Amino acid sequence: MELNIVFHKGDPGKPLVVFIHGMGMDANFWANPADARILGGKYPLRVMIPGIEMKTSFDDLRSLGFSVLAWSQKRPAGEAMLAFEELQKIADAHFSGPVILIGHSRGGLLARMLVGRNADNVKAVITIGSPHQGSTIARWAEYLSPLASTLKKIVDAGTQKKTNSAIQKVLGFLSSSGLKEMLPDSDFISALPQVAVKGIPAISIGGTDPSFIRIDGKTILTALSGIFPNSMLPDELRDGMGDGMVSALSAVWPGASGHRNYYAHHGALPFHKDVREYIVKVVTSLTD
Repeated sequence: MELNIVFHKGDPGKPLVVFIHGMGMDANFWANPADARILGGKYPLRVMIPGIEMKTSFDDLRSLGFSVLAWSQKRPAGEAMLAFEELQKIADAHFSGPVILIGHSRGGLLARMLVGRNADNVKAVITIGSPHQGSTIARWAEYLSPLASTLKKIVDAGTQKKTNSAIQKVLGFLSSSGLKEMLPDSDFISALPQVAVKGIPAISIGGTDPSFIRIDGKTILTALSGIFPNSMLPDELRDGMGDGMVSALSAVWPGASGHRNYYAHHGALPFHKDVREYIVKVVTSLTD
């Protein structure tokens, strides 16, 4: 299996840091965010994180002399096991020494799976916005379909055609088989190792700003709030309780040695200045 890998060699005395992207993303999410596209390649990442410095821990740790690696999953919106098979091949080929895994969204669950099955050489795992207890967002695709008319009313007439196309792209992602696997009662979530592996530091990070998905500059929340009272929205979409895709509660890795929440949405979490500083602090503390 030939994979699109981005690798920068650093100090051989430091662990390799492997970055795992989430659903619908690619290696550029970590290594070259300015060119990254999300939701299955349908949107430039910069549309979702306006005004944020487009750098991640990939750059931060590379600049500190760590070897860093990221790869593009061949089917980023497909079933999780396909991506996990790729991670296993990455491990077989590159995990010859100590390794630290950093995963965003579903990528954190893939890291959790790998450590649960084979912890050799893995020295720590950090998950960012990962749905450890699942996410209910896939169920909301059926509610979003009727919102096309509502969204049309909140955008300019000249952009309605573009908005309709954007809605269909978002709905397609939300209805994907990969996202349905993230439902709390799915076989995939149920099969995850129950707790972090003893002896391996595990850190989880969650977000509490739900304004992730945007269409023509407007968030999905703008439309939903005109239809549903806040009390009816899932925690993933409630301010202070979720990041737009994953609830703050679900982002907690059971048995993790540490957890922190930040006010950032799902796509912005890895770019948040405080998140990046925290990750650097954790990684360097493990290697000093």
